[in-house]
Amino acid sequence: MLKRITLHNFMSHSHTVIDLSSGLTVLTGPNNCGKSAFVSALQILAENTSGDYMVRHGAKECRIIVETDDGHTIEWKRKKKTVSYCIDGEDFHRLRNSVPEKLHEILKLSRVKTGDSEEFDVHFGEQKSPIFLLGERGSRAARFFASSSDASILIEMQKLHRGKVKTAQQDFQRQQAEAKQIATTLDILKPIPDLESKLEQLGKTYEMLQAEDQQIEKLERLIQSLDESAQHVAKLELDVAALGLLPGELNQAPEKPLELLTRRLREVEQQMLQTQFQVSTLSTLNEPPELTDERSLNVLIEEIQFQEQNCERASATGECLNGLKEPPPLRETEPLQKLIEKLDAANERADLDRIESRVLASCNPPPEMADLYHIEQICQQWEAVQIQFNQLQKAYQECEAEYESVRVELVNWAKENPTCPTCGADMEPEQFIQNAEMGLKGHAHGT
Repeated sequence: MLKRITLHNFMSHSHTVIDLSSGLTVLTGPNNCGKSAFVSALQILAENTSGDYMVRHGAKECRIIVETDDGHTIEWKRKKKTVSYCIDGEDFHRLRNSVPEKLHEILKLSRVKTGDSEEFDVHFGEQKSPIFLLGERGSRAARFFASSSDASILIEMQKLHRGKVKTAQQDFQRQQAEAKQIATTLDILKPIPDLESKLEQLGKTYEMLQAEDQQIEKLERLIQSLDESAQHVAKLELDVAALGLLPGELNQAPEKPLELLTRRLREVEQQMLQTQFQVSTLSTLNEPPELTDERSLNVLIEEIQFQEQNCERASATGECLNGLKEPPPLRETEPLQKLIEKLDAANERADLDRIESRVLASCNPPPEMADLYHIEQICQQWEAVQIQFNQLQKAYQECEAEYESVRVELVNWAKENPTCPTCGADMEPEQFIQNAEMGLKGHAHGT
């Protein structure tokens, strides 16, 4: 079955594409708009009609391209007096009033032959001709129907048509049932807008309830703090009542041992509370993970200890130097300053060397080097490919620059010539450049 028809510079069509439906396709439009050209195109494609009347005025060639639903592509092209076919990428040239053998196997638009080799065109009906066989002689119609093979073909065509009609009716009934089901679903979904408004109201109510819950929590905390304050006041009242029972004068003993004991007792209580807190905190922790490799940590600890020793020595040196008087001024200090800088740099290098030696001691030995011949070959190939890529990139940039210059010249020419010098039609620069970039003519005369 045909799926798409494309006409390029064919009769009145400069470039027209028609996508055919799987059933019946109807072309409508005013007179002389090019409807009959599609029928003529199919007749020319099926019979390779001679003549050049089908080439659009001003064009050098015309093409008819037909695509089928089973993946075939047929192209008929006429350029001057040369006609060629291209079927599924295979070219056929030097055809004089004949067609390739595989054309009718794909297109299925050939004439029907009767027993006496007479041909009947059952696929095409011209616009001003009667219906098939109605304008013919009775003997010719009788010869057509007398052909058993052709009659069987017509019966198969009738059966196929009936099957398509039945399938279309079934599709129509199925679509009606789907439409009813969709209408039922829409009726069910009508309350959705009301539900949305109700959900918004429920959301606002939920937010209000959350705010009230927060206020309730605040009030509960306030009531709890008031209860605790009342208990503390009651305890203080009991203490005041107990202290009121004491005599006014007491023979005071030495209070220093009692003060030391009280202070010791408070320290013990504080330590006990701190220990209980540590125990309760540590009880919630998981078991410590096993240490896998502690060499790097040992190196870091040693480095920290080494730096601490340096800091202690430096602080001791600073304390010793603080007790000394200011040194006498030196006349020439530049050599001494350079010597001090060299000593500092040497100390820094020595420290770095020690750190590197410790780190390298903990590392694994380096792997042995394999044969590097293969890697050298890959590197050489990579350098050659890189050079070739740079050359291609340079050539591509030159082509881009040349293309841009030609495009600018075409745009300037189209702007300087707003009308076609041949047909007098208006020329749009962007359309002119777009058609030129697509490989078509920049301007089609008469459009």
